[in-house]
Amino acid sequence: MTTVEPVVLRLAAPLTRAQVPQLCAHLSGQLERTGADEVIVDALALHHAGQADFAVIDALARLRLTARRAGAGVRIRDPGPALLRLLQLTGLSEVLGAVEERGREPDPDLTG
Repeated sequence: MTTVEPVVLRLAAPLTRAQVPQLCAHLSGQLERTGADEVIVDALALHHAGQADFAVIDALARLRLTARRAGAGVRIRDPGPALLRLLQLTGLSEVLGAVEERGREPDPDLTG
């Protein structure tokens, strides 16, 4: 039996609502291509940019829906305290998936 690595989707800051459909289409294609049953949404660049807003909440909710439709689960990596609070405030912390804290430095290609 072959183990399929999770799809890792790194969110870059600033993230806008206009970007969400493209992110969802990209994720859908990645899941179809790889057959992965898990998605890791890496939010570290958003944390370092100080972005914890409803555009991010919208993106996370829609990415989770996209993953779920493909039969995949979602984990959020390195969301930072502000985004965690916003997820809790909106009631989405449990719905969106597990949180993974790695605390690594952001990828310079993604943080501009």
